[in-house]
Amino acid sequence: MPLWSFIAVDADRRARARILRHMALKRVDFVLLHPGSCRVEYVVQIAPDSLRQEEAERQRVIESVLNAASIKLMTLQSKKSYSLPDLTARLELTAEQ
Repeated sequence: MPLWSFIAVDADRRARARILRHMALKRVDFVLLHPGSCRVEYVVQIAPDSLRQEEAERQRVIESVLNAASIKLMTLQSKKSYSLPDLTARLELTAEQ
């Protein structure tokens, strides 16, 4: 999912354009919304086996934007399987949520 599609940028026109250019082509794997408010609660990234230099920089931009927006980031290993109770615990959710 494109990063710009769920991040609101409140800035003047020039600053907004600069920020959006910086976010362009940055994508995340999963976005989890709060069921009541539809607010983005978590972003889930599947970690690659190894990061090249440009991928590491892209990941730093994503982390910076999510941090500024107060959105939690969870990174999962691609070669591992996760049970529903494990994911629930990692996301700090209760069984009802």
